[in-house]
Amino acid sequence: MSTKKNLLEAKVTHVSDGDTLKANCDNGLTITVRLDSIDAPEKAQPYGAEAKEALATLVLNKDIKIEQTAQDRYGRIVGKVYRGRTYVNEEMVKNGHAWVYQQYANEPTFAKLEEKAQQAKLGLWALPKAKRMPPWEWRKLQKEKSEAIQAVKEMNKKSSTSWLSWVLGIIGVGAVAGVGYLWFTGQLSQLLGG
Repeated sequence: MSTKKNLLEAKVTHVSDGDTLKANCDNGLTITVRLDSIDAPEKAQPYGAEAKEALATLVLNKDIKIEQTAQDRYGRIVGKVYRGRTYVNEEMVKNGHAWVYQQYANEPTFAKLEEKAQQAKLGLWALPKAKRMPPWEWRKLQKEKSEAIQAVKEMNKKSSTSWLSWVLGIIGVGAVAGVGYLWFTGQLSQLLGG
């Protein structure tokens, strides 16, 4: 366990997923905390619900202490979370409920804990290999899918707009030609009652 300093005390009120929680501080402030050095499966991923449940079992409605290590781009506190003597971030990795977040890992011991969880087939490591995708790769894939869908929608919108413009153009030309014909043949004044 790392040395704790500048700890924020709070009570957990909500667990969003396997690496994010909301808590009320003693001063009445509600904070969102992203667990440092780990990345749990997203809710829509295989093992996402189980990772969320594992974190909830550890912290929901319990008093915790948070050592802030950073603030992320969403304004969340990134930190080491402790419940009593339990280092929650470490427990999530040790029991196979989360990956070590390679890009942001600050805990050198977590890699060995992850390896042991893999060997013991704990948590997400019990899933078939095809269903184990690191969350950062899964989010990237989801973003690419979303961008591709948006591009197709834009293309369809443009092509349907072009098609609609073409049809309306033909109708417009036909209407003008029809009115011109009626005027030229004198039938327009008859239609207008003249």
